[in-house]
Amino acid sequence: MKVKILQKCFAGTGGNLMPNEVHDIEDRIAEKLINRGYVEAVKAEKPKAAPKKTNRAVKTVATPEDE
Repeated sequence: MKVKILQKCFAGTGGNLMPNEVHDIEDRIAEKLINRGYVEAVKAEKPKAAPKKTNRAVKTVATPEDE
């Protein structure tokens, strides 16, 4: 579970966790830290949509004819 650290704390799997960091820790440990007020759960963000692919190929080339 992804969590944002609010206060400095210790998690057995990741060592010391500093404030304002986002970590992915085990659900069981995360629930305990949330209940104690050390961390808050991070909501899953929607992935940004890829830009639309455009076709910029030139169909015809206009060239002036020589006289």
